Amino acid sequence: MTFWGVRGSIPTPDEPQARYGGNTPCVLLSSADGPLISLDGGMGFRWMTAELMAGKAGRGQENLHLMLAHCHWDHIQGIPFSPMMYVAGNRVTIHGRQSFEGGLRETLLHQVNPSYCPVPNFFLLQDVGATVEFHEIKDPVFQIDRVRVTSLELPRGNRLACSGYRIEDRGKTVAYLTDVEYPQGDPGTTPAALELARGADLLIHDAQFLPEEVQERMNWGHSTYRQAVELANLAGCRRVALFHHDPGRTDEELDALELQARAVARGPEVFVAREGLSLEL
Repeated sequence: MTFWGVRGSIPTPDEPQARYGGNTPCVLLSSADGPLISLDGGMGFRWMTAELMAGKAGRGQENLHLMLAHCHWDHIQGIPFSPMMYVAGNRVTIHGRQSFEGGLRETLLHQVNPSYCPVPNFFLLQDVGATVEFHEIKDPVFQIDRVRVTSLELPRGNRLACSGYRIEDRGKTVAYLTDVEYPQGDPGTTPAALELARGADLLIHDAQFLPEEVQERMNWGHSTYRQAVELANLAGCRRVALFHHDPGRTDEELDALELQARAVARGPEVFVAREGLSLEL
């Protein structure tokens, strides 16, 4: 797995954030003989798919599954700028939930309306470019080839819920919980989070806020590094990647955050996710 975007809310192409990276959420899961799975489609998705296409010399040969936590801009803004979407022969299946009338496809079409988006949206409208399919998640458990996926709704304060994911393949588990805000700030009160994270080899978790920032940012739909680590403690995770960094958080501040987070870990290895980091599970 490789982190292609780890920043939250907006891209941050500034020098103080360069070491950890400024692209918005995208994590690629791959194996030699299994499906390609992208967790979210932020601006990291643009660069990730460009590299995949470069390896195919621009020919459409990829079959990619894109799992969306929700449809805020920072989680989808790489999709219309992805070269993969414009090449025939590629197949992209977009998984997610959407409460608005018309579902996931209509929501994404609104986001790429030509009045707001400078690139064509025909890959969503007609049989031109990649074949794009939509999977509106109804059943919490589904299969992608041999990979078992569990997706449950997670709370976001007074906002629409978002989707968390548990990806299981050949005895290895990755849990992806971003843009979650726990009731009373306690992850132990959220059974869905505990179920998704239970025994995970790697938990990727929202850590946009510091504990002292929470009170003034209620209902923003995010977590603290302390809540991320506490969920890992409760669920018995092996490792936890702190993710969805505040766009203003500098590299030095993230270094300090990592040390603070490790101090409250009771077992899991804790690290701050950075763009370009690859792990083998």
